[in-house]
Amino acid sequence: MGRARRQDLGLPRICLTGCLLYGLLEREPRLAHHNEPQTESMGTEATIGSAVIDRLHQLGVRHIFGIPGDYVLSLYELIERSPIRHIGTTREDCAGFAADAYARINGIGAACVTYCVGGLNCVNAIACAYAERSPVVLLTGSPGLSERIRTPYMHHMVRDFSTQREVFERMTVAAISLDDPSTAEREMDRAFAALLRYRRPIYIEIPRDLVHTPLLHPLRPLCLNEDPSDPAALEEAIGEVRAMLASAKRPAILAGAEIGRFGLQDDLTRLVERLKIPIASTLLGKSVIREDHPLYVGVYGGLIARDEVQQFINDSDCLLILGSILSDLEDLNADSPLRSEGRTIHATADHVSIRHHRYDTIRFQDFVQALGTHGLSAQSSRPLPPPLSITGPPPAADSQVTLKGLFGHLDLKLDQTTLVIADVGESLFAAADLRVHRGFEFLSPAYYTSMGFAVPASIGASFADPTLRPIVLVGDGAFQMTGSELSTAVRYRQAPIVIVLNNRGYSTEREILEGPFNDIHDWRYERICDLIGGGIGVVVRTQQEFEQTLEKALADSGQLYVLNVLLDPGDRSPGMIRLAHRLAKRLSTDRP
Repeated sequence: MGRARRQDLGLPRICLTGCLLYGLLEREPRLAHHNEPQTESMGTEATIGSAVIDRLHQLGVRHIFGIPGDYVLSLYELIERSPIRHIGTTREDCAGFAADAYARINGIGAACVTYCVGGLNCVNAIACAYAERSPVVLLTGSPGLSERIRTPYMHHMVRDFSTQREVFERMTVAAISLDDPSTAEREMDRAFAALLRYRRPIYIEIPRDLVHTPLLHPLRPLCLNEDPSDPAALEEAIGEVRAMLASAKRPAILAGAEIGRFGLQDDLTRLVERLKIPIASTLLGKSVIREDHPLYVGVYGGLIARDEVQQFINDSDCLLILGSILSDLEDLNADSPLRSEGRTIHATADHVSIRHHRYDTIRFQDFVQALGTHGLSAQSSRPLPPPLSITGPPPAADSQVTLKGLFGHLDLKLDQTTLVIADVGESLFAAADLRVHRGFEFLSPAYYTSMGFAVPASIGASFADPTLRPIVLVGDGAFQMTGSELSTAVRYRQAPIVIVLNNRGYSTEREILEGPFNDIHDWRYERICDLIGGGIGVVVRTQQEFEQTLEKALADSGQLYVLNVLLDPGDRSPGMIRLAHRLAKRLSTDRP
């Protein structure tokens, strides 16, 4: 989505009061406070700062992550007086990752950090949210307008006063500075409309001397409108789908993360069961449908999928791709036979494409819901790929713990109370074959693949839904980046189970190209609990130690656990081997 398109979003045309926006909050927020204090704008004169806080609360934000600084202290004062609870993190990028995970579960998340030194620390986290379509609000301050006249060079500046906003214009769907009280309400609502339309981040900056500046009129009820789908275009598109399904012998569905971002999981399940056709998910969309569903065939992706799942989807003569980001991790690029031969129906928040036709006036959620209500029918009699088989005897209790033994046992322990959060590397690729027992309860940066996501993400996820126990899978390299954020978990009495896969280096890179640059210094990861003043740290060497420690951790819901799992540096999961070998093949063709 280019800059011109972002700037020309306009204001939609559905008026709505309160916080029922496009199905974003069709239920009560999971963590609504009792006897909540009123925001400044409720019953008193609205200011630019209080109006933004009020809007965030109306949209479902109950927690905001971040670190204070002098340019946002006035905003922090307003947050403290509002129903929104501030959650202090140790790093700004961790605040961004926490807000991202919170948004993936809650429907919207927010972080508040100071100007440039804080905001630019969030760039990678906001880039991840943009790439993976997670609706995060980054709220920040900037030097006051009056200060800029007197002092052209203010602390934290990079190049000029607009540098930070210009950076975030490239990774948000709206980047605004609320520097005019006559347009502030319209601008903020335009930005929130963009966030909800595309489920991607927005950036809101307020000069610090305008935080308490009154709006020119009382804050009006939230009114975010969106152009409805063109009825004729929607009918034509559904007609095309009906014709394709009627003639198909091997139809299938490939579902991605946008199904979850737009809250369409139940619509997807109903569609699958009505059509009775098989479904795969992308790695980013893993668990978008219950993985014990009889029509679920597994994770599809050009670099990670099992061969039988890959072949099954590639052999489809009509593939409905719903809410999936097609990247180099999938085989469905422009040259794929499925796409070049016109055998795909591809719907995302950006557009709907059927065969070689593109519909830009159909909303993604309208299209998905229409698929389930327009009496479509399909036939599919081909056998599904066999489930992943666990071959060989179980590991001996006193044998060294391995990825196979660890993930095989972990798979048996997952239930509807657990939430799996996987970092990149073996944490993600081995976890691809886990069977998640609850819809959309698996989080990972599976497309952007940024190391360091999982630990801070567990903080945000725990606030978004405290009924779920996070099981955090993280490599030793990623843990060295952001593992100290567990101090925030201790501070707020959270109890994730953190499994550090300690193979003393970067296993993905080792598998692609070996070299000493892949080695890292070995830490005593379990001792992090002594450092942060809470939790139980355990060194795990054998299969029996892993099983016993995991059992103890699952039974002890009031304690944070860190398992330092000592793996052989050469141990590899099947998913890692498939991915690394395919990547290595690509790299070999690029070398002179």
